Amino acid sequence: MRLESVEDLPDLWKETYDLVAQVPEGKVTTYGEVAKALGDVVASRFVGLAMSRNDDIVRVPCRRVVQSDGMIGGYTGGGPEKKITLLRHEGIRIRGTRILDFDKVLFTDFISNRPLRDLKARQLALRKRLSLGMLATDIRQVAGIDVAYEDDHAFASLVLFDYSSGEEVGRFTSEGDAKFPYVPTYLAFREIPVIRSLMRRVPGGTIVMFDGNGILHPEGFGVTSQIGVVFGVPTIGVAKKLLCGEVGKVSSDGVANVRLKGKTVGHAVFRGLGAKPVYVSAGHGLSPSQALEVTLKFAKRRVPEPTRVAHLAAEDARRRAKSK
Repeated sequence: MRLESVEDLPDLWKETYDLVAQVPEGKVTTYGEVAKALGDVVASRFVGLAMSRNDDIVRVPCRRVVQSDGMIGGYTGGGPEKKITLLRHEGIRIRGTRILDFDKVLFTDFISNRPLRDLKARQLALRKRLSLGMLATDIRQVAGIDVAYEDDHAFASLVLFDYSSGEEVGRFTSEGDAKFPYVPTYLAFREIPVIRSLMRRVPGGTIVMFDGNGILHPEGFGVTSQIGVVFGVPTIGVAKKLLCGEVGKVSSDGVANVRLKGKTVGHAVFRGLGAKPVYVSAGHGLSPSQALEVTLKFAKRRVPEPTRVAHLAAEDARRRAKSK
């Protein structure tokens, strides 16, 4: 199996519905238990989304999926009252909106191949190929890449800037369905298939900026790092939210170190009084100091030009498609 293959990604929607179909009459399970059966509890919110989109309530009894505290939760098949009626008909005792004897009726014996566990193992294998050494070749261009979504339809953009002049020299867009859903820490598996055609247009001597984290990540391997390793290109992560670490003192040039477990893993870059920072970290193929240097060269506004313009281009593509 190729680590970067997108053809062999699991159908997480189908896997989720197949799991819920295992819950027998007279039992309930939780969003978290289904997520664990998928291989990672972080998928709990996705499980909730999948239940809200379930259109086969006969085969997939989403009424039997409840909250981890025993509360009924929502039900798109008719609301909480309908859910309570259906569960009571199956022998589930309920007082108000809480299930009685919850531990006795909780179903956890799923038969599953735990697809997210396998994807996590794939990420760990990719992380072993991560390189943060100094980029020895000359930088010719910097590319910004971003993805906008309309439900599960994706609009991706690539905008190229000349490194010396800072001027835009090209832009490209692509679109297609994102078959893998959003699950925290698995974002690369959603976005790599979407940007694959654009990455083929990235010329040699280009550093790619992506709207996401590099090594400034709880696992030291965010979406930007995974993209860099998979495509074999140097990448810089530029994120708007801090996932981890502590921000140090801001210097006179508007930069603060972000440290995690005693190490500097990124930088907060401030532009303008009272402005929120962006969080910059090396993704792959270059050093943290180079990542900061390149970012500052393009930091005219809060968000560096490559990712700012790529975001605008992706959103424009999304809006134009929606208006048709």
